[in-house]
Amino acid sequence: MLFRKKRYQDERVTAEQNRIYREIYILIYVICFLSIVYKFIMNGEISLNLVGTEMLIVLVSGIYYAIRSAKLGLFSAEVEIHDQKNKWSYQSKTIFSGIGIGVLLGIIFGVNSAYQYADSQMQAYYYFFLVFIVTLIIYMPILLLLMLGSYSAAKKKSDKVIEKQLEE
Repeated sequence: MLFRKKRYQDERVTAEQNRIYREIYILIYVICFLSIVYKFIMNGEISLNLVGTEMLIVLVSGIYYAIRSAKLGLFSAEVEIHDQKNKWSYQSKTIFSGIGIGVLLGIIFGVNSAYQYADSQMQAYYYFFLVFIVTLIIYMPILLLLMLGSYSAAKKKSDKVIEKQLEE
C-alpha cells in the first residue's frame, strides 16, 4: 500500500500554476489550429490523414475537460458564474453555437460544391443553395441534439456531484 504525505501548498502558488496550465491549454489549441492552416496552405486541401492528429488533440482535450469538470461538480459552478455575469445564458449560447456551426458547415459545403462541380454561374448558385439547405436540414438537428444533450448530461452529473458533496 502506498502512503502519501499530505503536502500543503500556498494557494497563490496553486492559482498561478493553474493560470499557467490554462495558458498552455490555449497555446496547444492555437498550435493545432495553425498546423491545420499550414497543412491546408501547403497541400491545398484538408484531408483527415493530414490533420487527424490535430483534430484528435482538440476533440479529446475538450471531451476530457467536459467529463472531468462534470465529475468534480465544477460545470454547474461555471454555468452559474457565467449566467450571473452575462446577458445570454450558457444554454442559450450552446443552442446558438450549434446553429452557428450548422450554418458555417452549410456555407463551407455549399461553396465547395459550387466551386468544385458547377459549370456555370447559375449552376453554382443552384448547387450552393441546394447543398446549403440540405446541410442545414441534416446537420442542424444533429448538432443541436449533440450539443444540448452533452450540456444537459454534464449539468445533471455536476448537479448530482454538488448535491452529494453538500450532503456530506
